[in-house]
Amino acid sequence: MKKKIYFLSMLIFLCWYGCKEEGRIDHIDDSAPAPAQVTVESTFSRPGGAVIKYKIPDDENLLGVKVVYTRNGEICESKASKYVDTLVVEGFGNTDSQEVKLYSVGVNGKLSTPVLATIKPLVPPVRTTNFDIESTFGGVVVLMEKNYSKADLSIVLLADTLVPSSTGRRWAEMQTFYTKSPEMKFSRRGLKSKEAYFAAYLRDRWNNVSDTIYKTLTPIEEIKLPKTEFRNAMLPTDTYDPVDNNNGYRMEQLWLGPEQSSYAMFATRHNAPIPQWFTIDLGHKMSISRIQKWPRPDYELYSSVAPRVFQVWGSMNPNPDGSWDDSWHLLGEFEQFKPSGYGEGREVGPITDEDKDYWYNKTEFELTPTEKAPDPHQTVTHLRFKILSTFATYGTDATRGQMIIAELTFWGQLKD
Repeated sequence: MKKKIYFLSMLIFLCWYGCKEEGRIDHIDDSAPAPAQVTVESTFSRPGGAVIKYKIPDDENLLGVKVVYTRNGEICESKASKYVDTLVVEGFGNTDSQEVKLYSVGVNGKLSTPVLATIKPLVPPVRTTNFDIESTFGGVVVLMEKNYSKADLSIVLLADTLVPSSTGRRWAEMQTFYTKSPEMKFSRRGLKSKEAYFAAYLRDRWNNVSDTIYKTLTPIEEIKLPKTEFRNAMLPTDTYDPVDNNNGYRMEQLWLGPEQSSYAMFATRHNAPIPQWFTIDLGHKMSISRIQKWPRPDYELYSSVAPRVFQVWGSMNPNPDGSWDDSWHLLGEFEQFKPSGYGEGREVGPITDEDKDYWYNKTEFELTPTEKAPDPHQTVTHLRFKILSTFATYGTDATRGQMIIAELTFWGQLKD
């Protein structure tokens, strides 16, 4: 044992002494010439840019390759190591031919004579992505689609700050939305129900912009519907256990809010049947325009017991036996939206910051006419939520599972 300790001590000493005495060995030869040039083999056009393929020179002094180009009046460059044979140039706002320069970069920092290449970008995403503005409940909605390349785009919404009877326009930015989803819908709420002038345009991260569209729109009147008269209207066929409603995970939490209890959620049992449903008495005659839903804070991020697909039904006089007869009509069928999109089948796919923000802060479902629900804004006194699948049961043959929702808020019009 003593021999082992002695040997280890000597090894540590020799390593320390050797490191202290040797210092750093610098292999960079400042006198070496610049490396040989690359050979451009091909260029491949892409939206707003191009991919340049080249042949690496056989030169031991080569560190990498860089391309230098001018974009929007600014000199830019991209770099790659000597183990890569392609470089990407991007951010062009038009399809004009562009001349770029490729340099071989030496280990000592010296540059070769440039090799010239000509590229011709395809139409940039800011010009090919479709977008529009429409009236919606409580405001306007900006629609975007066909962002096939999933480019990082900003949608800038503008409003005229002058009164409608005034001549001319004084545009002010209302809100800017950011996305790289293939399609997206953004809403700006809280606007008065009167005619106003709006505009919108797209902008990419290199400040290339689309043409601006202009619309005269009138937001549809809506209010945040009062919850003071909401009641648990459990019917005989409703699928949650009334025992749970007395043990903390009460349906009333859906409208009382998280500040009312440490059990800030409505939860069914782990073995509740799928599909499962519950009924709310609104206490007033209402027309529903949209529904906001909150999950448990910091839980079930596009996973587990959170509802993924569900229906909302309405009634003025529900059958007391709990049956799904003609006293109920469908207001809408929804799937939890994920801005970056889902994977194949039941795969959720990567979760982005945009997904997280939408999940915890912006999840809402707008009731619009569809083939299944042609009249979603009928006046109702009762709502029935039918959970068709949670994230845990989606795409499976599961017949039982738990469902959790933290809170619901309804928007629309009082009809009393």
